[in-house]
Amino acid sequence: MNKLSIPLWFSRQLMRVPMLSDLLLIILWLVLWRVAALMEYAPHASIWFPPAGASFAAFLLLGLRAIPSIAISCVLVTFWEGYLYQTDMTASQLLTIGSLFSLAHMLPYYASASLLRVFIHNDEQKLPRLMLAFLIIGPLASLSASYCIQISLMLGGAISANEDASFLWLPLWIGDLIGIMVLTPLSIGLISRIFPNSGIWLSEIGLRQSPGPLWPFIGKLSFAALLSSIIMFSAAHFQVRELAFGIFFIGVVQMWIVYTETPLRSAISIALLSCVTAILVKLLSLGDDALIYQFSISVLAASTYFGLLIPVLASNNERLQEITRKDALTKVLARQYFFQSANRELQRARYYQQPICLVVFDIDHFKNINDTYGHTVGDIALKQLSQTVMAQLGPADLFGRFGGDEFMLLLPGYDLQQAQQLLQVMRKKVQALKLEHLDIQLKCSAGVTEIAAEDTVLKAFERADCLLLEAKKLGRDKIIAANDTDDSSPPNVHSL
Repeated sequence: MNKLSIPLWFSRQLMRVPMLSDLLLIILWLVLWRVAALMEYAPHASIWFPPAGASFAAFLLLGLRAIPSIAISCVLVTFWEGYLYQTDMTASQLLTIGSLFSLAHMLPYYASASLLRVFIHNDEQKLPRLMLAFLIIGPLASLSASYCIQISLMLGGAISANEDASFLWLPLWIGDLIGIMVLTPLSIGLISRIFPNSGIWLSEIGLRQSPGPLWPFIGKLSFAALLSSIIMFSAAHFQVRELAFGIFFIGVVQMWIVYTETPLRSAISIALLSCVTAILVKLLSLGDDALIYQFSISVLAASTYFGLLIPVLASNNERLQEITRKDALTKVLARQYFFQSANRELQRARYYQQPICLVVFDIDHFKNINDTYGHTVGDIALKQLSQTVMAQLGPADLFGRFGGDEFMLLLPGYDLQQAQQLLQVMRKKVQALKLEHLDIQLKCSAGVTEIAAEDTVLKAFERADCLLLEAKKLGRDKIIAANDTDDSSPPNVHSL
């Protein structure tokens, strides 16, 4: 089984076994909850709560279908915690608390994820606004969930409604917030694998990029983890609280990863660095400074998401520039960009006192080709002609498509005679083309003029276009050259 077929094989197996995907989602949620429990630096207190990210991602991808799996997971962890902390609650009490907890956990995340889903499907400028919406909706969702969970625990009798418990929502909020900020992207990737028919919109928001070599990424990630460990070990050893703020310098390394690696690897790095931070807070007994490390993780995650916009937006801008500059079919210069570039070249030629010529040419009887052989064959003819002409041009020459089968050439450094010689070579190359599905020989007509000192590019184009029309009237398969339409001397006519 090759590397590319493994995800496809896995997806097919999931679709064959009923409820297997739901079971895997429950297992994923429980594993993430256990990770949070293992990193507790105080009873019920951890740097982050990863299941929050899994729930938000599940509702974002699956909608209502995720509710049974998340509800079962919430009830199971309630019984699990009752066993771990040796509470005296009965199964009925634990079931009540688990049910209340599941409602308090699911409702805010389902509502927030549903809002973000609507935003995704309705927004054409997906990625930038999606990131901003996520950074607003995510914290509000975790705030609502933490407050609802506090109320549910009070109603279920798990905590008393005293003054200390009334602010339980604050550490719950910070833990859930980091879980959402850090693990939602990775959870989306995992859940979209578990549920193969979900997450189709992922390819539409600009986050699918090809990864580079793996070892440089591992090196950057290892350096970030080492730097984080040194900072936290120093803070624990020297008992200087100010050293804890050095953790914010990890953002420099993280931005290095964001700008040089794929979005997926950036999400992996923020998740692993957060995990390292949570583990070291517990191992080094840095619970008194937990808020500093939680805040650093939140800032790191937000910086990562905004940082992701830069390479993606740069890529989008590059594609837009390609669209505006190049003709989509032939890949030669688009009409508007040709004229803009031609004006710059004309100024340069005049500065250096060099001759410059403009050519307008088209394919003879091109409409008959389309009508007889079809537009697909006509498009093939245009592309192959363009490739043939480009192969004869120098680096300073400009080649553009005016429209249909009409093309333009700007030849800096060419006088009228040199331009005609180049066109004769091009005509022979074009006529020698062997086109698939086309059993006729391509022939071209052209008008060429040298741009005079007082000329503009547009005026020269109009003159060359008139010369092209004259070539058509004279029987096609001809090149007509003239310096100026007002010249009393007749134009030069070349034909094969």
